[in-house]
Amino acid sequence: MITIADHTLSRLVAQTKPHLAGKDDPEALQSIVFDHDGTWLYAFATNRFTLAVSRTQVTGGNDQPWTAVIHRMQVAEVEAAVKLLDSKPIDLERTDAQLILSGESGSRIAVSLSQPDREPMNWRTYLLPLLDMDRATAEMSMTPKFFGAWKNLPAPVSMWCVGEMKPTLILASDFIGMQMPVRTTESHDLTVRRELDAWQAAKREESLEQVAA
Repeated sequence: MITIADHTLSRLVAQTKPHLAGKDDPEALQSIVFDHDGTWLYAFATNRFTLAVSRTQVTGGNDQPWTAVIHRMQVAEVEAAVKLLDSKPIDLERTDAQLILSGESGSRIAVSLSQPDREPMNWRTYLLPLLDMDRATAEMSMTPKFFGAWKNLPAPVSMWCVGEMKPTLILASDFIGMQMPVRTTESHDLTVRRELDAWQAAKREESLEQVAA
């Protein structure tokens, strides 16, 4: 069993749930994965276009590392536990088939775990190498429909592109994520060039106004 501080389970769920894959996506992606490494409890989710990892430090317990896969159909049960227990520290117990959440009130909520046919993805493999890459000034095209997925992050949020056709890295307090780029077409590139040229015209107009003044 491990213990996490009050109001942290709600944050882990709120910051990762928007990145859950949908029912038409591969089954292995339709989950929030809780990942306990002995010191931190991480929660992560991905829909292949965005990947989000939120964490909180473990405040008690001495469990060996474990992973618990919560299928999207069971996320509502975790949210119910948040409403009931999250105002106080929460204990999490990982059994063979369940994640049991309990609190100071004595309430216990058991959530059935997904039994995927393969190991959950290793988010560290994808995200941590980006931390060593220089910030880039390369053009980056992204799909705006995913912008709202980051709305539950605490301010300030730092974002930067790590290279052409590379992910955009997103950092906030106890949070790391990335948004994948969108491949563009030649016609899109021409449109971008025209738009840039059009805005350059505004700079020239400003210069003429300054001369006239």
